[in-house]
Amino acid sequence: MQIEFQIPRTVHSVSEITETLSRLIQAQPHLQSVWVQGQISNWVRSSPGHIYFTLKDAKSQIRCVLFRPNANRLSFRPRDGDAVRVEGKINIYVRYGEYQINVNDIEPLGIGALQRAFEALKQRLADEGLFDAKHKKPLPRFPQKIGVVTSEKGKAINDIRTQLAKRYPLAELWLYPTLVQGEQAAEQIAHAIRVMNQHDDIDVLIVGRGGGSIEDLWAFNEESVARAIFDSAIPVVSAVGHQPDFTIADMVSDNRAPTPSAAVESIVPDRDELLVQLGGQESRLRRSATQNIKNLNGKLAEMQTALSPTRRKEAIYQRYQTVDNLEAACRATGERRLNNAEHALYTLAQRLHTLSPLGTLQRGYSISRDEDGAVLTDSGQVAVGERIEVELSQGALTCKVEDKRRTP
Repeated sequence: MQIEFQIPRTVHSVSEITETLSRLIQAQPHLQSVWVQGQISNWVRSSPGHIYFTLKDAKSQIRCVLFRPNANRLSFRPRDGDAVRVEGKINIYVRYGEYQINVNDIEPLGIGALQRAFEALKQRLADEGLFDAKHKKPLPRFPQKIGVVTSEKGKAINDIRTQLAKRYPLAELWLYPTLVQGEQAAEQIAHAIRVMNQHDDIDVLIVGRGGGSIEDLWAFNEESVARAIFDSAIPVVSAVGHQPDFTIADMVSDNRAPTPSAAVESIVPDRDELLVQLGGQESRLRRSATQNIKNLNGKLAEMQTALSPTRRKEAIYQRYQTVDNLEAACRATGERRLNNAEHALYTLAQRLHTLSPLGTLQRGYSISRDEDGAVLTDSGQVAVGERIEVELSQGALTCKVEDKRRTP
C-alpha cells in the first residue's frame, strides 16, 4: 500500500510578489544610481510635465520616467532616435509589475545631439541676459596676480607661463588645476572659479584649455561653468584654444581669447613697449618745457616793441621776472616728472634684473649643462662619469659626475 503525502502550498498574491521584488531591488546599493546608455524611443511628455520614454539597444529595452523637476533642468530636448546616457535609480512600477529607471539626468551622445543641447542652453542663458554687454567687467591695465583655471599637465598652462615670462614677468601666476574634459570637468572648473573668488588679491582670471573636438570642449558648454563665470567678481578671460566656434564660456566671459597665449596678450602689457613709452615721455617733457620758454620769450619781445619809452623799462622788468618764474616752474615740473619717470624705469629694470637668469646667478645659483649644451634640470639626464659645464655668476667650471641622487 503506497501512502502519498500532501505538501502544503503557499500561495502569494501578485502584489506580494511584485513588492518582494521591489524590496530586493531597493536593497541593492549599486542599483540606486546607475548610468545606462542606449537609444531613445517613444518620447512622451504628459500634461503635468513628466516624461516617459524607452531606452533600447540591439537586444533589449527598458522603460524610463523623468519626473517634472528633473525634466525642467535638462539643458536640451532629446528626440526619438537620439543616443543618450541616462543616470537614475532602478525600481519596479508596482501597478504594472514592470521594472524601470527613475531618471535624474540625461546626457547626449553624438555631435548632432550635442549641437542641439548647445543651442538650447545658449538661447536660455541669452534670454536671462547672461551674455549682455552691460555685465562685462573691464580688465585691469597692470595686473599683479593672474589666476588660471586649467589642467596642470596640458599645453595651455605651459603656453601661458611662456608668454607671461616674455611679456610681463612682474605679474604672479596662480594655477588652480582642474580636469578640462570628462564627466567631472565642469563641476571642477565651476568649483575652481568660486574658490578663486574667495581671494581678493587676484586681479584677473583665465579659464580655458587647448583645442579639441566638440566632445573634448563640452565642459565649457555646461551651465554650471557658465553661471560660475557670470557670478565671478573677478574679470574672467576665456581661452578655449584653437577653435573658430564660440563656447558658452566664451559668450558669458568678460573677454574672449582664441588661445591661452592670446589671453595673456590681452591681459598684460609688453615690457619692451613700456620701456619705449617711458623714453618717449621723457622726450616729450623736455620738448614741452623748451617750447613754453620759447613762446614766453616771443611774447616778451612783442611787448617790448608795443610799450611807450616811459613804461617800457618797468614793463620789461616785470616780464623778465614773470619769465624767470615761469621758467623755474617749468624746469621744476619737468625735472620732477623726469625724475619720476626715471625712478619708475629704474624700479622696472631692477625687478626685471631680479627675475633674469643673470640676477639668479648673482645670488649664488648656477646653471649646469651637459656635453651638448642642454640645461640640466634632473639628475637622470646625466650618467656617472660624464663631464658637465657649470656656469657661475663669474666664470664657469668643467666638472665630472662622481655620484648622483634624486630628490625624494
